[in-house]
Amino acid sequence: MRTTPAAEQAEKRRRPGRAWAIGLLTTGLVLGGYTVACAVTPLPDPKLTLATSIEEDPANLAAAAAAEELTQRAQATVDAQRGPAAIGWLGSDEVWSNDDTPRPIASISKLVTVLVGLERAPLAADEDGPVHVWSAEDAARTRGYQALSGIAYPIPIGTEVTTRQMLTLSLLPSANDFMAAYAAETIGEGEEFSSAVAEWAKRNGLGSLSLAEPTGMDESNVASAADVVRIAKLALNEPVIAELIRTPSAELPWGIGEVTNTNPLLTKLPGVIGLKTGTSGAAGSNLVAAQEANANGRDVVRVAAVLGRNSGPERAHDTSTLFTGMGDATRQVQLVHPEELVGTATTIEGTEIPLIADGGAAAVLLAGESASREVTLDAASWGPARQRVGSIAVTTPEGTSEVPVVAAERIAEPDLWWRVTHPALVFGWA
Repeated sequence: MRTTPAAEQAEKRRRPGRAWAIGLLTTGLVLGGYTVACAVTPLPDPKLTLATSIEEDPANLAAAAAAEELTQRAQATVDAQRGPAAIGWLGSDEVWSNDDTPRPIASISKLVTVLVGLERAPLAADEDGPVHVWSAEDAARTRGYQALSGIAYPIPIGTEVTTRQMLTLSLLPSANDFMAAYAAETIGEGEEFSSAVAEWAKRNGLGSLSLAEPTGMDESNVASAADVVRIAKLALNEPVIAELIRTPSAELPWGIGEVTNTNPLLTKLPGVIGLKTGTSGAAGSNLVAAQEANANGRDVVRVAAVLGRNSGPERAHDTSTLFTGMGDATRQVQLVHPEELVGTATTIEGTEIPLIADGGAAAVLLAGESASREVTLDAASWGPARQRVGSIAVTTPEGTSEVPVVAAERIAEPDLWWRVTHPALVFGWA
């Protein structure tokens, strides 16, 4: 088929336009594909960074400094005493003392005797326990203690006495004859008794404790002030003893009538819940006592012991002073402040989003205790403000807890223009 000159000229005029259109179309297709690729390519999640390391965390450093200061205060409290003294808190293994010498403990020995006896013959808090029939041997012990000016309560031979009655007389007015009768029945006498106490003391880490007999009348019944505090803690954890030592008075039959607790601080000093006095010529005036208190919202039990004081009033005064000093050896430490900055989320385009604590946490520390926290950042994604990105694990003497970590602001994904103009970052070439 032949074309005319006119047709050929028209075709020549159309060719540049077609080339331009094809080029424009090709460019559009390429740019469109590039734009789509930029738009749909997943971007990496924001990078999370902690504000400080665990070792440099200000909260941990503050808690450690507080713990050290409280330990120093506790030691200063006992160091200020005029004689052997020790303190500690129920639930803690730590004890502070100014004198580790074993000294005569007199009737504080009865706490040990009852603890050993109850281990061998347990008694529930609401039980009266087995009945002991008062024997001629028991009556002879009563006469012997009376001859030594020891506390004793004569009752007729054949009298039936429950275990609870024996312990009540032993721990409240500190009756030696009833304590000896209880020990003979549950533990044994002489060497058998001493060996049983020694074995019990070893198991409980009481290296200074030694008892020759159950009442404390023997001057060779000794322990350090620190071990007396440890004995008291064991006694407070025994329900029967814990109940009796906080009883101000009790009514007994057989003509005995009302007996009163020898603890001079019971009912006189707020919060005092026992424990035991001990007095003899060799021991002087001893006292171990416990006090319930509130330390910045935390319920605690303080335990204090003084040995070898010159009088009953002196031992009461010194024990009260120890309790006051223990009140100064507590502190509340803020481990997490609400909205506290703990890290940063950095997006691909360099925007920094603060990561903050979504709540707070504090600990009340006693001397010898510690607290800490650890911040863990998991992951963050494009999304709204307050999204959870990690947590703060808080460890205190009362347990563990967790405070969420959230993004303080919205983590906005880069717009299309930024994607198109930053291909190296979008496609990972950089």
